[in-house]
Amino acid sequence: MRCLEQQLLHSWPLQRWSDTITLIAISGGADSVALLRALKSTSTGSKARLIAAHFHHELRPNEADEDLAFVVHLCDQLEIPLKIGRKNIARHAREQGKGVEEMARDSRYQFLRSVARQVGARNVVTAHTRDDQIETVLHRILRGTGLTGLSGIPRARMLEEGIGLVRPLLNSTRCNVEDYLQLLNQPFREDSSNRDIRYTRNRIRHQLLPLLAQEYNPHVDKALNRLI
Repeated sequence: MRCLEQQLLHSWPLQRWSDTITLIAISGGADSVALLRALKSTSTGSKARLIAAHFHHELRPNEADEDLAFVVHLCDQLEIPLKIGRKNIARHAREQGKGVEEMARDSRYQFLRSVARQVGARNVVTAHTRDDQIETVLHRILRGTGLTGLSGIPRARMLEEGIGLVRPLLNSTRCNVEDYLQLLNQPFREDSSNRDIRYTRNRIRHQLLPLLAQEYNPHVDKALNRLI
C-alpha cells in the first residue's frame, strides 16, 4: 500500500466508513485528486460508496470550465458519480457585502451540505493537508487568536445533524500528495488564483512562510505543527 493511502487509513480507518456513503469534495487540484484516488484505492472490496462533488465558483470562467471538464473525465474514469454545483461568487459577494474568499467558502459548504442530504452521505471529506493547517494557524496568529484558534483545523466535526466533515489528509504534507500523484502518473489542475497575492492566504504561503524559513527558522513548518 502506498504511503499516502497508509496515512489516510491511519487517520480515518476503513471500518468507520466502509459501509456508508461518502461525499468527496473535489476541485481538480492536486490535494483533492490525491484524496479521490486514495479513497477509491483503499475502499476497493468494501461496501463503501463514493460520490464526488465539484463546485464551480465562476471566478475564472475559462480556467474553471477546464477544471470542471477535468473532474468530469476523472470521475468517469474511476466510475465515481459526480454532483456539480455553481454560483457567481463575485456577484453574490458584492450584493451581500462579503469578501470573495468568505463567500466562496460559505457557498461551497452550503453546496456540500445540500448534496450530502440529497444522496444520504454520512460523511463529507475534504482534502486539507498539514500545509493548509499551518497556513491557517499562522493566519489566525496574525489576526489575533487564543488557544482555540491555535488548535487549528479540526480533523473531524459535524456539518449538521447526521453529517460529519472529515479531513483525512490533515497529517499529510503537500509533498506526500505530490509524490503519490507522481507515483500514479496522475495529472491534476493548477488553480492560477492560488498564486494571486491579493489573497491573504496566498501571501502567507508564497511570501511569509518562505521568509520565515529563510531568515528565522528553516523548520518553521515543523515548529508551527508542534504548536498546533
